[in-house]
Formats: sequence, C-alpha cells, structure tokens
Amino acid sequence: IIIKDNKILHTLSSDKCSSYPNYWTMPGGRIELGETSIENVIREVKEEVNLKFNPTKLFATFQWNNMELYRYLGTWEGNIKLEESESIDYDFFTYKQSLDLELAFDYKEIINNLYHQKMIK
Repeated sequence: IIIKDNKILHTLSSDKCSSYPNYWTMPGGRIELGETSIENVIREVKEEVNLKFNPTKLFATFQWNNMELYRYLGTWEGNIKLEESESIDYDFFTYKQSLDLELAFDYKEIINNLYHQKMIK
C-alpha cells in the first residue's frame, strides 16, 4: 500500500493479466519459491512500478484462490515507471476517488479500513 499526500497508488492492470484484467489494483504479485512475504512485496513493487519499497507494517491479510495475500504499508522512494506487460496506467487517488474505481481483490475493504483508521482522508 503506497500512500502519497493522502492518496493511494493504484495501477490499472493490462488486459493480458490472468487475474482481474482491466481492473485497478495495487502493486504486488505472487510469491516465488523460498521467498518471504516481505521479500516478495519488495521485489514486486520494484518490478511493477520501479519503486524501492520498505515495508513497515503488515496491514491486512486476505484469502484468495487458496492463497494468502499480504497487504503491507511502507515507505518508498524513486520515480514510477510501469512494467507495461502488467499495468497500463497509474495514478494516486483520494479515498472517494478510489471507491469509484473498478477495484480488484479486497482493495475496497483495504481502502475503507485505511480511511476508518485515519491513514487517509
């Protein structure tokens, strides 16, 4: 979960994605063999949006297709550059703007929890 100026980073998945094509999502992806969830999120954020991500808090977990998904908050640095085979657009959205998007997975719940915990406005 990447937040800047009370806005959440969302990426628009390409139509070639096997899970939720053309839906708004957040950087992340499947864990590789032998990788921890923290190593996974660092690698996936770098691959998908070219940011150096430092996870600071496990915010939530989610069950999907017999997999456990981890949602980390963290600090980040760098300039966004999309991995175009996975995402075709990105932007930072407010809480209300985020709720109007076609969101994948559990992201509507995540956004609502961020808002109710006063992590975003």
